[in-house]
Amino acid sequence: MPPFDLTGTWAVMQVTSDIVVYPFVGQRIRTTTLILHVEMGQTGSIVTVSETHCLVDTDDGTGMVVTEIPDAFLRSLGTVDRIATLEGTGEGWRFVELWPTEVHGARLADPVSDPLPTTADDPRMFDQDGDGQPGITVRVRVLGLISGEVYVVQRLSKLLDGQVLAPDLIRGLLTWTNEQVTLGASNPFLNAGGEAHVDPVRERSYFVAIRVPAGTTCANLTANWRTLFDR
Repeated sequence: MPPFDLTGTWAVMQVTSDIVVYPFVGQRIRTTTLILHVEMGQTGSIVTVSETHCLVDTDDGTGMVVTEIPDAFLRSLGTVDRIATLEGTGEGWRFVELWPTEVHGARLADPVSDPLPTTADDPRMFDQDGDGQPGITVRVRVLGLISGEVYVVQRLSKLLDGQVLAPDLIRGLLTWTNEQVTLGASNPFLNAGGEAHVDPVRERSYFVAIRVPAGTTCANLTANWRTLFDR
């Protein structure tokens, strides 16, 4: 049995790295940081995880491109319940959390295998963030001159695999996939989107979980995440 209890409130930072080819700019390493408010409950080696998305911060690897994920999309995700497992190893206790495949902006009968919609009139599409546009909306500015909204649908999966370093600290690597289709844009120059693939350097995609006081809110984490995670 684990000699600790993870039950409580946690702040989780997930960092994913991919390589993007931006129109007019070229190839850059993009780093996306997701901050989650998490309530954990532990029974033996099973951990229940209740996650709320608080913030997405995108570093496009260049000042020539700025990407913003509107809060409406984060709110549309609500609170998601998952299961993590603990496994004793020679190096301590391993923490593993598998995110089932998620599709954002469309409803598929088989989220894992069905092809993503490629047009806005596909009946499987829906306006997930409620802004009157298909799929989910991302705001983009390129070279300080070209700006607008891009409407996309995406398929995402993640595997968190780390070590419980202390009863209030978990750290590890994040294995992930992301498939995305651009359905349209408010500015025709943005229709091409940006070709992207997961960064092959695994250490650039990782997660850190830190126990925080009970009563901590998403608003608290949004205001203080850089200090909390020393960013």
